[in-house]
Amino acid sequence: MSGSGDGGWDREPKDDCATLTEFTTLNSPNQAVLKKLKKGDVLEINVRQAGKAVIVEALHEGQVAGTITSSIIQRLAECMEKGFKYVAEVREEVKSGACKVHVHVK
Repeated sequence: MSGSGDGGWDREPKDDCATLTEFTTLNSPNQAVLKKLKKGDVLEINVRQAGKAVIVEALHEGQVAGTITSSIIQRLAECMEKGFKYVAEVREEVKSGACKVHVHVK
């Protein structure tokens, strides 16, 4: 297909920022912060650059609870640059230092 106007190759993919979601476990957990968390708590998502790497942090009351390293982090960073805001909702009680979250648009 070429630019024949039939919606083939030259159409941009649909922007999925509004529906971007992921179920994951926080990495590099901060145990002092995790002790304060309970099911249903909502953590703010922050993206920062560390050299060429993208770091996605989940914050509770301004403190890093842990990082998100799933396959969506690059897309998450791109969407946040466009102005989308995301949160990580704690999905179950924190057990053995593991915190499962659902990342979704705020």
